[in-house]
Amino acid sequence: MVHVKKVEIFGFKSFGFKNTTVQFEPGLVSISGPNGSGKSNILDAIIFAMGENKPKVMRVDKLRSLIHDIEGARHGPKMARSSVHFDNSDRKIPVDSDAVEITREMDANGENTYYLNKKKTNRSHILDLLDMANAGLGQLNAVQQGTVTRISEFTSEEKRKTIEDLIGLSYFDDKKVESIKQLDEADRRLEIALAKMGEIKKRIDELEEERNQKLRHDILERELNRYKAIAAANKMKVISSQKSAKESNLNALNAEITTFSTQRNTLREEIGALETEKTKLMAEANDYSQAKATLDVEISSAMEQYEIDNSAISASKKRLEQINLRLPEIQNEIAEINQARSDIDTQLQKIKISIDETDLKKNKINEDLQIIDSQRNKILTEQSEAAAKKSEIDNKIKSLTSQLNDVQLKLSKVLHEKDESKIKIDTNTAKLSELEHDIVSLTGYQSKLESMLNNHNASITELKSRIQKLHDRKSKIHNDMDELEFILEKSNKAANQYESKIKTVQGFMHEDYTVAKLKEDADKLGIDGLVYEMISWEKKYERSVLAVSSDWIKAIVVKDFATLLGIAEVARSKNLPKLKIIPLDAIPQFKLSLPKESGVIGILANYVTCDPAYASLKTFLFGNIVLTENRESAYNVSQKGYKSVTLDGEFFEEKGGTVIIDINSKISKLTKLISMSSDIDGLFQSISIIKKYMLKKKYSLKKLEDSIQSYDDRLSMSENSLTSTTENYSNLKSRLTSAHSMKEQLSKRISDLTSRNNVIESEVNTCESHVESLQERITIVEENYASGEQDRIASELSRINIKKSDIEKLYTTIMNEYRDKSSQQTTLQTQYNREKSQSNRLDAETNSLNLEYKELETKIHDLEIQKESKNQVLVSLREKEQELISTSGSSIGHLKEFDDKLKVLTEQDRELTKQINTIERQTDSLTRDLKDLVENEAKLQQILSTFGFDKDMETFDVESIVHGLTTELSSLNALNAKAPETYLEVSYGYRSMSTRKNSLEAERNSIVKFIEDIEKDKRQTFLDAFDKVDKEIRLIFNKMTDGNAWLELQNEDDIFNSGISYLIQFPNKPKRESTSISGGEKTLAAIVFVLALQKLKPSPFYLFDEVDAHLDAPNSERLAKILEERSKESQFIMVSLKDSVIQKAKLIYGVFPKNGVSNVVTYKDKRIPSMKTS
Repeated sequence: MVHVKKVEIFGFKSFGFKNTTVQFEPGLVSISGPNGSGKSNILDAIIFAMGENKPKVMRVDKLRSLIHDIEGARHGPKMARSSVHFDNSDRKIPVDSDAVEITREMDANGENTYYLNKKKTNRSHILDLLDMANAGLGQLNAVQQGTVTRISEFTSEEKRKTIEDLIGLSYFDDKKVESIKQLDEADRRLEIALAKMGEIKKRIDELEEERNQKLRHDILERELNRYKAIAAANKMKVISSQKSAKESNLNALNAEITTFSTQRNTLREEIGALETEKTKLMAEANDYSQAKATLDVEISSAMEQYEIDNSAISASKKRLEQINLRLPEIQNEIAEINQARSDIDTQLQKIKISIDETDLKKNKINEDLQIIDSQRNKILTEQSEAAAKKSEIDNKIKSLTSQLNDVQLKLSKVLHEKDESKIKIDTNTAKLSELEHDIVSLTGYQSKLESMLNNHNASITELKSRIQKLHDRKSKIHNDMDELEFILEKSNKAANQYESKIKTVQGFMHEDYTVAKLKEDADKLGIDGLVYEMISWEKKYERSVLAVSSDWIKAIVVKDFATLLGIAEVARSKNLPKLKIIPLDAIPQFKLSLPKESGVIGILANYVTCDPAYASLKTFLFGNIVLTENRESAYNVSQKGYKSVTLDGEFFEEKGGTVIIDINSKISKLTKLISMSSDIDGLFQSISIIKKYMLKKKYSLKKLEDSIQSYDDRLSMSENSLTSTTENYSNLKSRLTSAHSMKEQLSKRISDLTSRNNVIESEVNTCESHVESLQERITIVEENYASGEQDRIASELSRINIKKSDIEKLYTTIMNEYRDKSSQQTTLQTQYNREKSQSNRLDAETNSLNLEYKELETKIHDLEIQKESKNQVLVSLREKEQELISTSGSSIGHLKEFDDKLKVLTEQDRELTKQINTIERQTDSLTRDLKDLVENEAKLQQILSTFGFDKDMETFDVESIVHGLTTELSSLNALNAKAPETYLEVSYGYRSMSTRKNSLEAERNSIVKFIEDIEKDKRQTFLDAFDKVDKEIRLIFNKMTDGNAWLELQNEDDIFNSGISYLIQFPNKPKRESTSISGGEKTLAAIVFVLALQKLKPSPFYLFDEVDAHLDAPNSERLAKILEERSKESQFIMVSLKDSVIQKAKLIYGVFPKNGVSNVVTYKDKRIPSMKTS
């Protein structure tokens, strides 16, 4: 088991400048001694050697304070050294030695040097080795003075954080952070893949739409062709029916022509017979008859010729109209065919180019195959030749290889030396770089410290200014408080004085109270005032007035009786005690005549003044009172039936029935006092507000004092920080000087090593040159004598066979592609030829129609000319006929009968001729129509043959369908002919991207799962540690106190953002939180917590510095027993002043001071005398 065997101390804290060795053994070791003897410095020396760098942990203000500065009157060297020897027989410390010695030296500049088994090393190496043995500084194996106290004040979060640090949960956090970085990268890759897939998907959608449009176009084209064939079949049926009908009409018309021709011939025969008889008669008659007969024949012939030309012109014009209708149709068909031919031609050109490219590839592959075959034959020949040379080559290569091995061995040694030199250079360069970096850092720290000094000075000035301002505010608040207290005192006194009077008046509840309450709403109630407020008098009449009006002086005055009733209702509703009301409009108007009596002054009303508006009030009160000078006069007047009063206030009723004497009465104005009650209430409220305001001021004053105290504390901290910063600044300067000196040394060492490295480089170059020479000779031999030729030939032959196989596969693929393209070319060529034939036919039809159109125009023109000339001839013949008639004589009368008959017959003949001409025109039209129908039938038959249908197919009305399909087909513009093939290619690429996306998602999910596993492992690790600590706390606390203690998670759902409650229940006491118990109990609970935490990662040794200082004797005894039990598994070195601990220790050390230096004595067994240890 690893344990501390001994510690050697020199110049450390209270130990002097001589080696002090303290031997240790496994088990419980106790160190004791008086306060200030330096017993805790032994533990500080151990942790100092182990790499502790925190001054506060070793109870000093700075590390240089660890150096012992004086021993008696002799000044020692400025250095401190501590060596700790560990037993490492079980190799828990990964050093191949049974004993491990760790030494740390610190010079006067604060520079530290570490040694491991007398060899120089660094602090991080020491810390790593100790951590591997669970003996590092972070394992809670060194419990210093005050640590237990600090632990006893831990918050719930600090308790949780302590457990986390001990079990190393930061490892999980680091893994999680790294995994989150990987997750971010995976998310970015996935996001990029999804973005690319989105673009490809968008392209696929576009291609799919284009492909669908192309497929739709093809389908529409096929459907349109089919429906066009159906339409053509429909037209053929219509044309056939029209053709049959027209043929029937033509036959009927021909039959009619035949009938009419027969009738006309018969008429002409009759006319001929009549003409013959007429001729005979004419021959017998005069010349008139001959001329007339000749003229009639000419007129009849001219009329016939005129009608024939007119009929031919009408038929020609109708044909021209048909040609004009047909030509645009032909042009549209030609345009459509040309467009189709253009598309087909474009496709043919592309296919031809593609076929040419494929043909070139095919020829290239044939050439490659020939080259591969020739190479294969050549390799086979070389293979047979190489076999014959193999035995001759081996001996030459063997000799050269032996030489090469010798040179390579030498080169390896030189390279090893070079590498060692390079490592030294790199190490020193790294040290130099690190040192330069440290110098830069120290320079930066110097600037920061200078900045901190300035900041501290500025902060101190600012804090002093703020404190002064706060003191000024405090003084002002004190002055305000004094003024408010004075105001409050005066207000209380006045309010209490008036309050007692008001309560007394309110207690009597007489009419003054009623008047006061009603006057509060005087305007609303219609009260004009009180009597004594509305009248006045001179001082000498005061007694007279008061004696007369004593009952009415405090009465309420109103304008009318209605107001009186309203006030009465209000008084009754408020339950007021008593009131008197005088309505002015109810006072009668009268004037008293004075009695004839000596001593009479006048009517009292004349000596009282008031507002003229209230004159009736004066009359009501004093208008029937006689004022006299003395009592006798007053009495005499009263006996006469008058009311009288003297100037001295003696009032006599009528007939002297009663007498009222007013000696010195006053009008008590309690109404005003009662009215002040609301003001007094307001005053009391103001007093209450002032008191609350004073309380707020006191609270503000308290906060101000707290702020002053806080600023004082901050000022003290700033001044302390300024002192500390000043010291650090001086230390930094010395470190910078040392660093510059070390930099010069390292530069010199690097220069020397570089010089040696140059020499080694030349040796390496020589050896490498020799090795290269031998390798070249071996290579030349192998090349010249076919060394390894068979392997090369076999490899080459295999490569050629694979290449040939690949080319043959490629050739097969290209031939398939070639055949497919040729087939596609043939199909397109056939379609092109069909479209071309159709175009030629339409062109021929166009030419034919144009030629016919021109012929018809010429014919019409010629016929018009002929018609005009014949019309002129006919006009001239009619004129001649008219001349003959006018010049005819009586001889003609004899021929009248012949003429009448001839006229009738001629008219019939003309009618028949006209009908025949009409029917002939109809037959010509029908003949032309039949010709057109035959041509259209032939065209439609060709269309049906093109689309593979016959005229007997099932037909129906397809015009609307054809129109809709044609419209839809024309709307499909800018078609992509390669869209289907491109769609397939891009879709395949998308599937590949989808596979990649799935792979990235799987990668991301695995990272997420790994993070979740980390969280689970972290949680489980923490819960395991929590359960272990909880179990140990329950066990140890029960052993020490017979009570109960346990841990509770404050929020099991969110462990790492909540805390741990440490609950304590001493015997016969309720359970409490560890922070809510007494000081001694807190110490006990903290020790239990420390012992439980140490079970998480048991250390081979523990250092306890007076952890039992606050425990009483029984608890110290129990702690000693527990430590004794645990010392069987780990070494415990404990500084203690408790007898119970010292009694349980296997080895006891005592420490005492002498001349400022700590000395150590050992007491191993009670039977062995004490012995001083040096």
